[in-house]
Amino acid sequence: MRRAHLWIVSLVLVGLAGPQASGQVPAQELLSLARGVQARVETLRGLKARRAIRFELADAERVRAYVKRAMDEQYAPGEFAREGLAMQALGLIPRGLDYPGLILELLQEQVGGYYDPKGEVFYLAAWMSAGTQAPIIAHELTHALQDQSFDLDAYQERLRGRSDAMLARAAVAEGDASLVMLLDSVSALGLDIEPAALGLDGPMADLLVQASAGQYPALARAPRALREALMFPYIQGMAFVSAVRARGGWKAVDGLYRRLPESSEQIMHPERYLDSPDPPTAVSLRALEELVPEGWETIFEDELGEAMSLQLLAAWGADDGTARQAAAGWDGDRFRAYQRGAELGWAGLWVWDTETDAVEFAAAAAQELPLRWPGATPEPVDARPRMAWRLADGRASAVVRAGSRVALVDGLPPAAVEKLLGALLP
Repeated sequence: MRRAHLWIVSLVLVGLAGPQASGQVPAQELLSLARGVQARVETLRGLKARRAIRFELADAERVRAYVKRAMDEQYAPGEFAREGLAMQALGLIPRGLDYPGLILELLQEQVGGYYDPKGEVFYLAAWMSAGTQAPIIAHELTHALQDQSFDLDAYQERLRGRSDAMLARAAVAEGDASLVMLLDSVSALGLDIEPAALGLDGPMADLLVQASAGQYPALARAPRALREALMFPYIQGMAFVSAVRARGGWKAVDGLYRRLPESSEQIMHPERYLDSPDPPTAVSLRALEELVPEGWETIFEDELGEAMSLQLLAAWGADDGTARQAAAGWDGDRFRAYQRGAELGWAGLWVWDTETDAVEFAAAAAQELPLRWPGATPEPVDARPRMAWRLADGRASAVVRAGSRVALVDGLPPAAVEKLLGALLP
């Protein structure tokens, strides 16, 4: 979902690198610093530059312009706004939020220098102090080495309708660079700590996201789902890459670029990539093509994955433990968002590893979904594994389970809800 697709515009992993202190460094001193960090990173990561890395200085305005230009290149006109409407329809972000504006602000707030794989140029942040620069340079130089060895430009473009797969790809590149940044920073302090000992996933990941939000105003006021999606490639990705490195060293990490993880599930549960590969089940919504509710239009279609399915339940009100448990066992999903004037609705289908996993997700969704709609009235319960509600404005919502599949239809006219459910779970 997420989510920031511009993952090659690397953000500072603020929970580890600290805030962006100001204080311009003389150009020659900054270039000397960059070359010194490059030598350390090449040794640490076990990747040598295959050709000279070009360094240029950039002011904050140039960095902001680059982020805006990259966003415009990734999205067709109006597509970014429709993605934001879809997130509003699902309840991941509040209604009326300026989604494109907030994402742009989030990225521009946190970028501190960047590596441009298309031009193969590393732009150093001319406005930041030397103490703040070193970890950022280590992170971005790792991207430069990745690009020269594995051709990042070949797979950084958006995969439309496959946001979860993109999130997994981002977690490889950003997790790799974040791990190198952490190891270099720890080494500079004279410490010898293996990242695996830090417990970078689970509660520690949550703490790092919270610490990051505390340092940046835009990140602090962003909805939880956006904060988590933005930081996922850096924090969860670092935990994943650390787990791979613990198994087979940097050679095993290199192998990730030849066999990319396919889902956030594999990032969150490395054993489902390493030990018992669990590729996602493809979910199709072609059965809904002829069933667009009268007066409504289809505005967006995508996948959520385990990471954003967890955030979906959390956004509706589930506590973190319930959301994590209910999202575990994910095997595939797809949703489609609809709009009629100011009204938004959506339909989605999830596939789970087992029927027990499906029951847990359906139960959590049935518990939290009606809380989105003040005045929602439960429909009579029947023998089917189903919960449905009539909303105060006459629309309807429903959660239905059939074996290891769960369908949700939310915020649409009652007749449309029934037709869509029938198509999703025939």
